[in-house]
Amino acid sequence: MNGQTKSLKKYNTYINNMPEPIMPSQLSKRKINFSAISRFAKEHNICVASLSEEEKNKLIESIGKY
Repeated sequence: MNGQTKSLKKYNTYINNMPEPIMPSQLSKRKINFSAISRFAKEHNICVASLSEEEKNKLIESIGKY
């Protein structure tokens, strides 16, 4: 034996313990105005990717919604 059975057992265990998939209908409906967020970042000379979670949430609440 070359150990392939052990890997198969781990794989099957992993598959059996996986959570159920999330369907698109279960996701919350939220529209985000990405152009407004990127415009804000550009005006303040910052990169959108470098924003902290707090800043991102603040932007989404203030200017990110339609």
